[in-house]
Amino acid sequence: MNRFKTYISLLALAVLSACSDSLLDKKPVDLLTAEQVYSSPEAVEAYFATLYKDLPVEDFSYCNGRFGEFPGNGDGYTANWTWEATSSTNAQNNDENWGKLYRAIRNVNTFIKEIATVNIAEATKKAYVAEARFVRAYYYQELVKYWGGVPILLEPQTVDGSNTQALNLPRSKEAEVWDLVKSDLDFAAANLPATSVYGRANKYVALALLSRTMLHAGSIAKFGTVQLDGLVGIDASKANAYLQAAYDASKTIIADGKYSLFNKYPTDKAQNFQLLFYELQGNPEAIFCKGWDYESTRRTHSQDLMALPEAIRSPIGYANRLTPSLEMVERFDYVDGTPGTLNIGTPGAYVHYKNPQDVFKNKDPRFFGSVISTGSSFKGVEITGQRGVIANGVKYNGTALNQYFDIDKKQIVANPTANSVRATGNSNNGAVTFWLKKWLDPLRPANLCVDWTSETDWLDMRLGEVLLNYAEASFELGKPASEALDAINQLRTRAGVAKHTTIDRDKIRRERTVELAFENRTFWDLRRWRTLTTEFSGWIPSGLYIYYDVDAKDYVFERTPNGGGKTYQERDYYFQIPGSERSKAGSLLGSGNPGY
Repeated sequence: MNRFKTYISLLALAVLSACSDSLLDKKPVDLLTAEQVYSSPEAVEAYFATLYKDLPVEDFSYCNGRFGEFPGNGDGYTANWTWEATSSTNAQNNDENWGKLYRAIRNVNTFIKEIATVNIAEATKKAYVAEARFVRAYYYQELVKYWGGVPILLEPQTVDGSNTQALNLPRSKEAEVWDLVKSDLDFAAANLPATSVYGRANKYVALALLSRTMLHAGSIAKFGTVQLDGLVGIDASKANAYLQAAYDASKTIIADGKYSLFNKYPTDKAQNFQLLFYELQGNPEAIFCKGWDYESTRRTHSQDLMALPEAIRSPIGYANRLTPSLEMVERFDYVDGTPGTLNIGTPGAYVHYKNPQDVFKNKDPRFFGSVISTGSSFKGVEITGQRGVIANGVKYNGTALNQYFDIDKKQIVANPTANSVRATGNSNNGAVTFWLKKWLDPLRPANLCVDWTSETDWLDMRLGEVLLNYAEASFELGKPASEALDAINQLRTRAGVAKHTTIDRDKIRRERTVELAFENRTFWDLRRWRTLTTEFSGWIPSGLYIYYDVDAKDYVFERTPNGGGKTYQERDYYFQIPGSERSKAGSLLGSGNPGY
């Protein structure tokens, strides 16, 4: 209680200083009781602001396995852990996340314990507890998807210095942690109001997280194996119960009709999909967002600085730090529903295109809303990636950006001549011919895109994902195929792509990878499906070489390896329990997870 009194004194001081011109006429804050603090809506708001600030949302700043990271090296995004992006790396998690998450859980447990002692209306108290339990569920679902079974803490714990892992508590089974997540979210959904202010939980936010987490748990039970007597893995007999919970939560959100698919720009499907992730205030699809505008949240991120193409890079550098792979590009079907493999031929039998953009003609509009491709424009600048030229059947490769080919001298030169053509692009002269568009601010001038200045909010939960969850849960439960088919086709219709006439597991999964591309969901999908080891065994990402054919006066494309190989092992379905926690005196965590 002493720690708590100290905390609420500091909290009250912050609230009073924010709401008053003078502290001279205020009661000394070190005399405030828990009841005085918690009976003040302003103080409770301040407390919840802290809880939400610590929420482990995997957003723009989730890089290198850390939260709040500056992604300077450009290969630590979640997209780099899969085939979404080049600069391919294996998944990584920082040990400090364990302590951060348990510190946050301790704060929630303190709130739940103390609010029970405060003399306020029971309905108000129940709503406060419901929101706190939503937050706790969010923390625990992150812990369990990282490490499997972890210690379950439901009471405030004494901490050891800066370390917040509960002393002398063993790991609970993985299923027990998922059951706690379900219990907290069930309570939250039953006791939260149907609406809330932007960035706060309500009934449907709790249901959306329930939909996501129970689908994850059900998949592990269905496709995984149980090890360490249930510390990792879930018995297959529990699969349908979890999947049914995901199904029910999703169905409630859909049936209640409080949310609808964003379709503000129906005549421009690509623009509509792009701005779904930019125009978030009042967005009918957005269920839960994390705000990043400095005025409201006192936080910013660096997404624009990192991901902008080289041609419009920030004055302080960076750019090209999150570049989609050719494999990701080809996952986007054509609008008639045919597979998205590019028709480029082979070296010696190239397919020629008058303009670089022609090779992408009739691709799923979500491709153009998610990806900047060579020959397209962004922020008013044409973005190009070109390897070189072909003249008389001979390839001439460039060595730098914005080079030219002197046709008479048959050589690459730095500046245009009387008889020359462009030899290399303005954003890449190698195999990077795609850049991320999703999440980028289309209006912020490039010269203002420096570190920690981006303010685009993160769309964490949306109706599009709920429809996908519903389709998958329905299919895996063996319900009528029409349910999954209709949910998937709602998304394809909004996108401007031909509807499916039949449905199967592969179609549902491919739709997820396209609709949710670069939303930090794909890696976790592959992990819960237990397909990481089959998808990535010496896998190497691909890119495109683009050449201008001097004689034909058109462009040809060549598939090429673009990055190092990636292999996942069975052990990679869980991260290792931090060694610093396992080696502590009195630790009951054992040797950690299998394979390490």
